Amino acid sequence: MTDLSLDNAGELREFFFTVIESLPAGILLADGDGGLLALNQRARAMLGLSAVSLLGRSCWDILQQGVGLGPTVLAGLRKSGDRVLCEVPGKQGGGSRTVGIVRNDLQSPFLQLSGFFLSLEDMTDLVMLEAQVERQKRFVAMQELAVNLSQELRNPLGSLELYTSLLQRDLAHDPDSGMVLARMTQALRTMDHLLGNYVTLANLPRPCFAPVAVPGWLEEAAAQLRVLAGEGGCVVRCHFGHETETISGDAGLLRQLALNLGLNGLEAMAGGGGLDIATRERPAAPDLPACLEISFADTGVGIAPANLEKIFNPFFTTKDRASGLGLAIVHHVVEVHHGLVKVNSRAGGGTVFTVLLPRAGLSA
Repeated sequence: MTDLSLDNAGELREFFFTVIESLPAGILLADGDGGLLALNQRARAMLGLSAVSLLGRSCWDILQQGVGLGPTVLAGLRKSGDRVLCEVPGKQGGGSRTVGIVRNDLQSPFLQLSGFFLSLEDMTDLVMLEAQVERQKRFVAMQELAVNLSQELRNPLGSLELYTSLLQRDLAHDPDSGMVLARMTQALRTMDHLLGNYVTLANLPRPCFAPVAVPGWLEEAAAQLRVLAGEGGCVVRCHFGHETETISGDAGLLRQLALNLGLNGLEAMAGGGGLDIATRERPAAPDLPACLEISFADTGVGIAPANLEKIFNPFFTTKDRASGLGLAIVHHVVEVHHGLVKVNSRAGGGTVFTVLLPRAGLSA
């Protein structure tokens, strides 16, 4: 048995710091005054800190000034057991990460350590998954509403259109009445178009799973997108890394997903630009299985931060003459494939949609 005497405290401390460095979680170890004693590589990567020595500095100053966490976040970590969930800004234009931080006190006479440590865990994918589940609940509720609306409004709307056309015929000699009726007809057609969107939402197809070649449906979608891109002065580039791989999915729905995301990118680049479609393997993580990652990156106008949480909601759009169903359908396709979709964007800086599809064959 190891002799845990104060004589070998230095060796124990060195071993302890080695263990900290090997942990999969990010660890910040501080003394009672908050002075940094140790910071493992995982914590550096998670917080975007440089390799410059930070030992001895106040960990609170590092988190506030070096990482950009606000005082409200830090105030939630003042005693043992406190935990916070915060957004860590991305470095060099990268997207932000959601990080969970937990504080625990540390008292060890053998190690001659007295202070606390902060344990950090990257919660980005888990938070995204929870948000997707919540969106799916709203999506199902919207589908039920769409069914009821389509059933209740189709007949009276058709009757109104019929009566309006009859009035237009009978009042053809009255220009003023004809103008009013023309506006009524246009309003009825707008209502019919909106109702058609609800019907589309209510009748989204169920998937038919089969082995699907990874580049096949992406190449088909890219070919269609290139035609549209050329008309708008844009270019579509593909970077496929798994030409011989297959996944379990519905090729038609996956192609629709790619088209919708591609069209969304092209519409954001009215003055020209580039759309890059790329695939790569993503290894298994504690909260996600091994996945195929597909990204759609455009150089367009970006998405305002206030709209990021709304873009997958049915009928939400900031564009003229748009149904607001494109990204809602993307969300539906990803959901039925047991995957995950997330977005990184900033106004004026382009947008990247990332789709994660499980490698293991899953069926609905």
